[in-house]
Amino acid sequence: MRRKKLFNGACEEKTIRISLVDTEEKFEDFPKEKLAERAAYFLIDGVPTFAVNSENGRYRLLASAFDFFAVKGSGVNEIKARVYSFTEKDAEIFTILSKAKAPDVPTMEEAYLYDRLCKEFSFKQEDVASLVGKSRPAVANTLRLLTLEPEVIGLIESGQLSAGHARTLVKVPKDKQYAFAMEGIKRGYSVREMERAVKTYLTPPEVLNRERTEAAAVKSAELKELVERMRRVFRAKVSLIGNDKKGRIYIDYLSADDLYRIEEYLDIIEKFND
Repeated sequence: MRRKKLFNGACEEKTIRISLVDTEEKFEDFPKEKLAERAAYFLIDGVPTFAVNSENGRYRLLASAFDFFAVKGSGVNEIKARVYSFTEKDAEIFTILSKAKAPDVPTMEEAYLYDRLCKEFSFKQEDVASLVGKSRPAVANTLRLLTLEPEVIGLIESGQLSAGHARTLVKVPKDKQYAFAMEGIKRGYSVREMERAVKTYLTPPEVLNRERTEAAAVKSAELKELVERMRRVFRAKVSLIGNDKKGRIYIDYLSADDLYRIEEYLDIIEKFND
């Protein structure tokens, strides 16, 4: 089945006068010193190509307003542009996608932008994934952050809590999420440690005990198999005292031939390591 086209992205590359480009933002919206730094960067690496929409003989900037004003402030009169003929709807979709794909987009802003594409424009998660160049699970995981309590979202936005840590809290009852987040921050939990803490909280004690017992049994079986392998390889009596964390392994030899055979195996191992 052929996939439907999400929006018309055809464009024409041309050089246009910068005075003909209109923007929603203003020069005063950005710090002058930051614009000057960016302009200096462009003097060395060259001016980027901008995306604009053709509108009644003029052009509407679709993305990268900060870069645009940096270039404009440096005195450049003409810029290279990809000129689109978008409808109002497609122009908005393009602008949202450009912001979502920016390498420095904050995690929660990315989530809000994905949410807009899904709710306002009826995109499916796989559509969004295709347009931003990510997997559908990655998009879904980002959107799940919006289900967290506002206080937890605030921790993400302030940089106190990473997106990875926050995603582990999605299954936690909402009235417990903030407490979990603060405890994780206080204790300096890694994402894996936060996952374990959440799992322990959500799993009934009897299930946890059963899982521990089963895990111990598996490790015990692995140790027994190790001893059996050593017996087969060395053709000698092998015994073990301890558990999967620490202990001792004994290899008995009952004759000079047994000792010689073990020594031969060690020679082979040493040559292999060399």
